[in-house]
Amino acid sequence: MNRIVACCGAILLAGLSLPAAGSTFVAMDETDLLSTSNAVVLGEVVSVDSFWNERHTLIVTEAVLEVERIVIGAAPAYVTVRTAGGTVDGLTVEASGFPTFEVGERALLFLQKDDARPLGRVSISGRPEGYRVAGYQLGHYRVLRDRKGDEIAVPTADPGVNLVSAEGHRPEPPRVRRLDRFEELLRIRGRQLKLSVPTR
Repeated sequence: MNRIVACCGAILLAGLSLPAAGSTFVAMDETDLLSTSNAVVLGEVVSVDSFWNERHTLIVTEAVLEVERIVIGAAPAYVTVRTAGGTVDGLTVEASGFPTFEVGERALLFLQKDDARPLGRVSISGRPEGYRVAGYQLGHYRVLRDRKGDEIAVPTADPGVNLVSAEGHRPEPPRVRRLDRFEELLRIRGRQLKLSVPTR
């Protein structure tokens, strides 16, 4: 299989903002992520579609998420999440630090609206509203169960990605959280930021 590792600083993708360097990201805590998000949702990935962008310069992926629960903000029942990278006809583009999705995974996502229209095939939900993940991998948590059976939110941040603070210091990486406690923390932070927090 042919493989290309995408250097994010050298690629321009219409409708998708890329970081300034391929493997260095400014660290964002929950408050930072909430401040740049339109919504935080929990849901299941029901389809993943990779294809070339309109200029045929980069492979992009659109994952459709069926929303199970809205933690912060507002979102429709289905959302399309666009990210750089993917595989088309045996050619793989890896975009360092960008989220990747698999059908059937449950995820907690910090979402920013993406004005670019979705390009993939029409799904069972018609044409869901388009988003991208705030903070790239920092805004993507997979929802799993621990040995006790409790749901946990597992960060997907790539260990090879260099995180730096706005002051240039190396911060602590994101950590695994118990899902219910993480959601409650986000609701508390959301109220502090005067964001819309749906009643449960």
